[in-house]
Amino acid sequence: MPYDPTKPVEDSPLDATEMRDQLNGLKALIDGMPNFTTIDDAINSGTANNIATFEPFGGTFSNPPTQAQVQELADKLNELIAALQR
Repeated sequence: MPYDPTKPVEDSPLDATEMRDQLNGLKALIDGMPNFTTIDDAINSGTANNIATFEPFGGTFSNPPTQAQVQELADKLNELIAALQR
């Protein structure tokens, strides 16, 4: 029997079966809540990695930029994308 917040009615005599059903309903609600492992898994699968130690791009560009300079920037961008993915 699911938990019924309207029971027991005020000033009603206590009934063991009704109270047991209420407690079992509450236990079922508590057991259905996510645990820390489930929460950690959800966070890890749905969020980016920490990039606090990621080194920023330090290159410079000539005008016009060379293919090597553009490739260096593309490589750094790909490194950032990989770091953000789990």
